[in-house]
Amino acid sequence: MTRRNRRREEELLGDLERAITPHKRAPLPVVIWRWRYELVLITALALIVTIFVHTLGVALTIIAASAAIGMLSPPWSERMTALAWHLVTPHLLRTGMAQARIHNRNGRQPFIVRVTREPFGERIRLWCPAGTSAEDISSVRATLRAACWAADVRIWRDEQHSQIVTVDVIRRREALGPDSEPS
Repeated sequence: MTRRNRRREEELLGDLERAITPHKRAPLPVVIWRWRYELVLITALALIVTIFVHTLGVALTIIAASAAIGMLSPPWSERMTALAWHLVTPHLLRTGMAQARIHNRNGRQPFIVRVTREPFGERIRLWCPAGTSAEDISSVRATLRAACWAADVRIWRDEQHSQIVTVDVIRRREALGPDSEPS
């Protein structure tokens, strides 16, 4: 079979799978949980602006907001950049898994348990529902690497609990050291 025919067959199978697999939307509590850091940040900013308007007035609040925006403009410190990646990476990984169709037959995606900052980027621990595995996630490594805007993505399962999968999103390859090779 030629490459073109194989690709066309994969597209047809993907379209068929999308047509018969129910698209399960996340319930509201799950959406709130996924966006918890951003919601807290927006709420805190709204509270700060409200307090400033009531105590300083509108004009001084605008001046203070302009100064704050100026302080937060590039170049950003390494710590601030790492914090931004810490917030953005789970959303990018979730989107990559959705586009790569990493879900069980009920439409449930792996659940992000923890995101930690590492010298090379971020380490994400996933809990896979029944029907998904580390091998499923490893098979779409290239898609996840592109979705996370990363230099590389490494995936492995926990030795004791096969439903726990660790995904390393590598942003700085030089932080891994000279003895590490891409997998």
